[in-house]
Amino acid sequence: MPTVTSVAPATRAWLAVAALGAGLLHAALAPSAPLPALIVLVAIGAAELTWAAATFARERPPLLQASLYLALLPVALWAAVASAGAATGTGTILALQPLPLAVASGLDLAVAATVAVVLRRRRPARDSGAVRFVLTLLVSAAVVSGVTIPALGLTSAGLSAVSVHLQHSGHH
Repeated sequence: MPTVTSVAPATRAWLAVAALGAGLLHAALAPSAPLPALIVLVAIGAAELTWAAATFARERPPLLQASLYLALLPVALWAAVASAGAATGTGTILALQPLPLAVASGLDLAVAATVAVVLRRRRPARDSGAVRFVLTLLVSAAVVSGVTIPALGLTSAGLSAVSVHLQHSGHH
């Protein structure tokens, strides 16, 4: 069976933007997390942001086959922590906002699903032109921004950004 040697630019744009959104959310959740979760969230966020940049820059996303499973890792970790919290009766998910975690998980699932489709097709990428690439980039950026920005606003980093802005009311 042939292997995937490259991924269409439009598909890479979608993968990169979705991973960027998930990485930003994981990084924004880190400051309000306890130390062990902070370390995990920073590591996951940094990995997603690095992968997003590399995916956008290369013809083939790095670790394409492994990224199918790596994109699901944060979702599995969140599910494990939520299950452990429910089982112990604390009812918390490390006291982190659930909506940003859910949005990041949704973006990670979208990355995994897209990678699965790319791997399943196993055919060489076609360059469908600049117009399709730009349209895909615009639509994916709009969709990811539309779900990521409100979720970022619910993180401690997002709430701090609003309060800092309000403290500096000299700008009009």
